Amino acid sequence: MKKLLFLCLCGLSSWMANAQKPTGYSLIRTMPDKGKADSIKNVLREMDPRPFEALSFRTVCYRLMKPQSLQKHKRYPLVLVLHGSGAVGTDNNSQLGLLAKLWAQPRIRRNYPAFVVAPQFPERSSNYVMDSSRHTLVSEPGPNTNTVLALVDSLKKVLPVDGRRIYVIGFSMGASSVINSIGLRPDLFAAGVAISGVPDFDHLPALEATPLWVVHGNADTENPYRTDSILIRTLQGRQLRAWEIDQLQHEIYSELYTTDLLPEWLFSHTRWFTWQSSMQE
Repeated sequence: MKKLLFLCLCGLSSWMANAQKPTGYSLIRTMPDKGKADSIKNVLREMDPRPFEALSFRTVCYRLMKPQSLQKHKRYPLVLVLHGSGAVGTDNNSQLGLLAKLWAQPRIRRNYPAFVVAPQFPERSSNYVMDSSRHTLVSEPGPNTNTVLALVDSLKKVLPVDGRRIYVIGFSMGASSVINSIGLRPDLFAAGVAISGVPDFDHLPALEATPLWVVHGNADTENPYRTDSILIRTLQGRQLRAWEIDQLQHEIYSELYTTDLLPEWLFSHTRWFTWQSSMQE
């Protein structure tokens, strides 16, 4: 009898633990091969930036990489890559970090052809303030965020962009701007990836309606994981994918730039209907 009671209690504890996990959430405990990750990171950092054409739009300079061979009458995805605070400036080069250059790898460029847009913000793209009700930092869009969104709109008019497949990704401040951008333009993005950012709780319906992949290390002291954990528990939608990386500090989880995981996940999503119609269902 005691053994049966013990097994029932263990089963109940296991069920309660699983029930508390948000939908779409995964705890990643396995760290990839550091030597391989460092090697690929060095290759990406030293990669020639020339595939990315240097351009400007209003107050923002940006880099644009086009698909290698544009086919007539074909439209391509557009990937907006938002940088962290360390790349703030006007040199139109510092923003070409790991998340931008991974798209220039021959394998990725061949298998996932897309227009890749990497703007450089002359000042912070996202600012952090304390949310007294949630007792955590939250993000607010900076003054040039709307300019970058207008840039995407302008590129849609002059390039063969598939308007159903526009994606946004970012790290740190750029991840915060991913969340801000989806909130500001819920009609624009088919999916977004936010890595180690600070969330925005002012646009929850838009975030629930957009496929969102949140990746964050639980040893991050710069943008603590607790901020994203609150967002993950709040959303819990079928559109949410959330990875908590065990013992990872404030850095990009290497599986995202050493494999095809990121482009494969993004390109699996297409925006078939408007945000307004999805909210009415």
